[in-house]
Amino acid sequence: MMIDYELRIVRDTFANLFVLALKNKFHPYSFTYYLEKSEFLLSIEKDIYPNCINKSLEELFFDITGQEIKGDYFGVYNDAYWCGIAYFELHMRLNKSFSYLFLKLPLVSMLDLYNVYHEMDISSLVQYFSEIEKKKTILRLLIENKKISVNDLSKATGINLNTLIKYSQSDDALYNASFQNIIKLVDYFDTTINLFVRK
Repeated sequence: MMIDYELRIVRDTFANLFVLALKNKFHPYSFTYYLEKSEFLLSIEKDIYPNCINKSLEELFFDITGQEIKGDYFGVYNDAYWCGIAYFELHMRLNKSFSYLFLKLPLVSMLDLYNVYHEMDISSLVQYFSEIEKKKTILRLLIENKKISVNDLSKATGINLNTLIKYSQSDDALYNASFQNIIKLVDYFDTTINLFVRK
């Protein structure tokens, strides 16, 4: 378990990665895709001390994205930094995977919330997130983002159509899916298994 000092360093590093992504013109979806698959994020989710203190921010950014940072990356990017802090706090307070947070509240949408929520206590954002996460199920969001139908998904994965309909109607049903079906969905949507694990 990370101690408070280490946690603050990890949280600050995490937030600064969002600044680097914005400064280097990364598309928000691309950045969160790389980030959610990174060892850095997986170690945070496992509550294992990530080895970020011994690496420069530039090295860590390269490890995650495969991109070198060009030129001076300093500047005022309060919105990006706030987004990083907000995601980190949502993860810590709600015990949700980052894949889940990025799916339910994509970075593009989080950036839009900056003007409304950045001066409020984080509990206001937690309440907002709790409301929006109920609107659509995990599988419904994945299907919509991929612009496919449940029938298309059934054909592509070999998972029974009625089973997929049940998963798309209830996250509880999805969380209770067979491991075989979860792996098929992880592979098809190119996401992490943490998205399908109830915490």
